[in-house]
Formats: sequence, C-alpha cells, structure tokens
Amino acid sequence: SKIFVCSEYIRQVTFGYGQEFGVARQVIGNYAHFWTWREQEDSNTLTGNLLTAVYLDPSDALYFDEPSKPVAVYSHDLVAKRSVSA
Repeated sequence: SKIFVCSEYIRQVTFGYGQEFGVARQVIGNYAHFWTWREQEDSNTLTGNLLTAVYLDPSDALYFDEPSKPVAVYSHDLVAKRSVSA
C-alpha cells in the first residue's frame, strides 16, 4: 500500500485584551504536526494519523528546563473515503 508523510511547524501568536490599558495580551504556542496517510486495498479509503507535538516558547519560564522536547503530544486517528458523485 502507498504511504504519504507530511510534517509542518507552526508558531501561533494570539493577541487579546490585556489588563493594562493599551497593552495587548499575547499568547504564543509552538506546534509540530506529523501527518501519515496510508492507502487501503480498495483504493477508495485512506487511513491516517495526526500527531501533534507542543513545545514551550523561549519566553516561558520553564523553557530552559526542556527546550527541545515536546511538553504534550496528541494523536488522532483519521479515515478519509472517496466521494463519488453521479
């Protein structure tokens, strides 16, 4: 069976209202996504997995305790089926 693998790194910066007037609240997240898709025998179905790794930001006080390993990992199983229109 055929396998497709893809990865991406995302830095998410979210701004919101801060407690001090005129100063925005900023939340930063660093994520890595690893996608794996496998074609099934009927070739109309793909099964996959999305693995998300969450990393600390250098502005986080705990960053220097573990700068290179994820602090959380999530895994999701996926199924995609071909839609045939008549």
